[in-house]
Amino acid sequence: MIKLFWNTHNQNKPDLHEPNSKDSVDLKWGLYHKDNSENWIRCILNKIKFKVVESENDLESDDIIIIVDSSVEKKNELYEKLKLICSKMFLIHLGDESGSYDLSSIYSNFNFVWRAFFLNKYFKNKQVSSLPIGYKSGVNKLNIGNKKYKWAFIGTPHKSSRHDLLFQLSDIKSSFCHKTESFNKKIIDVNKMSEILSSTEFVPCPSGFVHPETYRLYEALECECIPIVENAYKYYDRLFPGNPFLKVDKWIDAKFIIKEWSGEQIKKKQEECNMWWDLYKKQLQEFIKNKINA
Repeated sequence: MIKLFWNTHNQNKPDLHEPNSKDSVDLKWGLYHKDNSENWIRCILNKIKFKVVESENDLESDDIIIIVDSSVEKKNELYEKLKLICSKMFLIHLGDESGSYDLSSIYSNFNFVWRAFFLNKYFKNKQVSSLPIGYKSGVNKLNIGNKKYKWAFIGTPHKSSRHDLLFQLSDIKSSFCHKTESFNKKIIDVNKMSEILSSTEFVPCPSGFVHPETYRLYEALECECIPIVENAYKYYDRLFPGNPFLKVDKWIDAKFIIKEWSGEQIKKKQEECNMWWDLYKKQLQEFIKNKINA
């Protein structure tokens, strides 16, 4: 039987007197992934029939297990234990934006690994594949009708690039801008985010704090917006060859697109992005199904 074991929230108990310790940070992110990534993971596993289990005690001999986890560098002992029980093991690795650890010995426990925040050192690894970090659970396209916002930005204005983005686009109306103090602080809820994005034509997607990839891109695609990404290191061309995203080296270039594109150009690009995203998700679902059922 194929079983899904979500383990991101199972972390070492942190010292309450050290809120910035690694254990405290790992627990925070583990809970974040559990709360916000479940819909995305269920989407990519759409073609797999599985039973959800709560712990390793729910596993039986010869089960095939899909583990969704974070902070994997601390859990090798668990994986080695599960390897003795299960006939096959697959890992969906969330987090690890900075790629600080050598995970080759951890990944070797698994038949195949899908990891978010893909890094150069894994591009040629045949046992590891990229996985988009996806969208927050609950974000989805709403049937609102005409899009009233030309562009929208929801997030933290850290880094000079994001300040430049907001400066360059500030005189383009109508727009929606919601600035947060830091990641996951003073955020708007997913229902409001779905409403805003479903009402928006263009979503500028600056690079993340550490890694080029952000949730913003996939939330834009899910709500049928046109993403405009920073062309840093041509990351998205390597990750998604042939993708239809608009790419800019400087945010002043995005200003011209948003202000000057005709309604017909916008409609054509929206349709192109929608078709690409729907096809990409179907191909990813099929790829995962074939790997697990091989």
